[in-house]
This record gives sequence, C-alpha cells and structure tokens, in this order.
Amino acid sequence: MEATNPGKLKSLDAIFQALLHIFQRCDPGPKAYDEFLRTRMRTDETAVEFLNRLLSLSVVINSSKDPTVIHISDSELATRFRAGLPGWIVGHLREKHQLLVSLNQTPDTSSWGLAGTVMEIEQNNPQHQGQPSKVNQASYRGRTNAIVENRPAFSSDSKFQRSPKRFVDLEEEDKTNIAALQQELQPYELKAKLPLALFKRCRQLMVCESCHRYGHVGRNCKSHTTFSSKN
Repeated sequence: MEATNPGKLKSLDAIFQALLHIFQRCDPGPKAYDEFLRTRMRTDETAVEFLNRLLSLSVVINSSKDPTVIHISDSELATRFRAGLPGWIVGHLREKHQLLVSLNQTPDTSSWGLAGTVMEIEQNNPQHQGQPSKVNQASYRGRTNAIVENRPAFSSDSKFQRSPKRFVDLEEEDKTNIAALQQELQPYELKAKLPLALFKRCRQLMVCESCHRYGHVGRNCKSHTTFSSKN
C-alpha cells in the first residue's frame, strides 16, 4: 500500500495559502511582482534556472488577491525573461532570430522557446559563463542585466534595488507604449490618484504613477512636476 502524506500540498491554492502563513498572513503578491519586474539572470544560473525562478514568481503573483498586482500571461513571462538576460546573450539571440527570419522561418518567441535558444547560446559560448567582468565592459553599459550577488527572494531592501533599462535601450514597441501612456496621463496632476487600469499599466511599463516619468515608481518619486511631452 502506497504511503500517503496528509500534509502534502496538492494545488496552487494550497501552496499560496502556505505562503500566506509563512509571510504572517501578508499577501506576498506585491513583493513578488516587484521582484518579477526588476529581477535579472544571475551569473551563477542557467537560462532554465532563471526561467524557473520567473515561473515561481508568476505563480505567487497570479495567486495573489491584491488588486494592484497584474496577472502574468505567457507572453509577459517571455518578455520579462528576454529583458532579464545578459547583454551578450541578447545579442546572440537577436542574430539567431534574424537568421531565421532571413530563411523565411518564424522564431519561437515563447518563454520555453527562448530558453531553448539561450541554452544553445550558452553551450556554444562557455567562455562567458561565470565571468561578471565580461558584462561590465563599456560595450554593454546601459543594457547589462546579469547580476552577481546572491540575494534573498522578494527582497525590498534598497541596497538591492537596480535601475531599469535606459529609455534609449528599450525596444521600439516599448517606447511607443510608454509614450502613449504618458499622453493618457497628461490630464492628471502630480500625485493624483489614477484609475486602477492606468495604475497597472504604469507599473507594467515602469512609468511613475506620480510624475509620469519613465524609470521609477511612485514610492521612490522625488519630482515636483509632472512629465511634459516635447512632441
């Protein structure tokens, strides 16, 4: 007769309820969401390990009951995975996708498709593994995402905070989405309370819900004026 464990967690809801108990009944969703937005692939982990870490965060986020936490879709998971890769991997990934397009083939841009391609890149470039100095050179400045330190999950300590990508380094689609959002935010004054939908889009695109500028969130905002478009 097979032994059974009555305390075994058998569903995502049970896992989330256990997390609530661990976090002293405080919903871990918001902290997990902040971590999801800013986390980068560490130099001591592989692409699959990084993706599994993002998947673990997305399970906590999607189980959260907090209204400020945005549900993570498969496409958003793939986008976050790609954004968190080191610069040298992103360059090789772009080259592989461009080659497939030139051969009239469609690249697999799903999260696991990207992870499979990145695994090939890692295997073909072992000299980059575990060398943080490689991603700190000037050629990668402003778009380097790999981090060296091992830090606890869901940390909100300011010493572990990292800046997002510079606006000029973003994909054109992201730039367009940010500009469109800033246009929608123009009628709102500094620190004005936003509708929930706008607030969620601000968090998703790293646009300050207070001053409407890209690159930080409202709780870290020190601006005394709102963003004004030059267009």
